[in-house]
Amino acid sequence: MAGKGEKSRLLRHWPRFLLIIPFLLVAYVPFYNRIEPTLGGIPFFYWYQLAAILLGAAVVMAVYLLERRPTRTDRAPGKVDSSGTPGDIL
Repeated sequence: MAGKGEKSRLLRHWPRFLLIIPFLLVAYVPFYNRIEPTLGGIPFFYWYQLAAILLGAAVVMAVYLLERRPTRTDRAPGKVDSSGTPGDIL
């Protein structure tokens, strides 16, 4: 049975499941192993891979931004940086 800590961890890291999307785009090669339709004379095989790379980069950026969003605990008043390194931002 999942405890409260495990459930909280899953909810906190849910954006990481989005990283499955780029993998699924290129995992099944027979789906995009064809020439037609062409885009500007470029066969489907090539422009699909380029589109998958660009979409994959967008998904990774979205996951990064979702993971870095501030939480309520980050904005607690009076929070002091105890690392001692000047210029670090929490």
